[in-house]
Amino acid sequence: LETSPITQRLQSLDALRGFDMLWIMGAEEILKFLYKATGSPFWGFFSNQLEHPEWNGFTFNDLIFPLFLFMAGVATPYSLGKELEKGKSREQLLQKVIKRGLILVILGIIYNNGLEFKPLEEIRFGSVLGRIGLGYMFANIIYLYTKQRGQIIWFGSLLIGYWLLLLFNSAPGYAM
Repeated sequence: LETSPITQRLQSLDALRGFDMLWIMGAEEILKFLYKATGSPFWGFFSNQLEHPEWNGFTFNDLIFPLFLFMAGVATPYSLGKELEKGKSREQLLQKVIKRGLILVILGIIYNNGLEFKPLEEIRFGSVLGRIGLGYMFANIIYLYTKQRGQIIWFGSLLIGYWLLLLFNSAPGYAM
């Protein structure tokens, strides 16, 4: 009888991924139903946390997407690190990372626009899948080709750059 090696998984990450997917798939409907059925302020509070606020405000619902990106980042050293230990080259992994990232971007474009052909100015490129794909791709490229010090420099530079963009720019039609 041949046995396959047991793969070590970070179970806490798998549990968190499952928790996040539960909300992505629409578990808020359960809380909305409980609130409607009971009228309880307790369920009402949680039901309201799963609605997007107007432009200004913040609810639990606003953490679902960033949590998914966080988990993709946490998984990077486990997935790519394991592949590097198995002897795969950085170039092989780079091809895999770019392919996966671009597939997510393309799926996001298809999801937002359907399979119909539109003029370029009518195509919606920005999507959650696209952002996950690009974030995954660039974070993994940084992981593959930099040591810890370089990763810290990238992190700080991106954080400061994002802060500067927010500080010196505004949405069209709004003051800074």
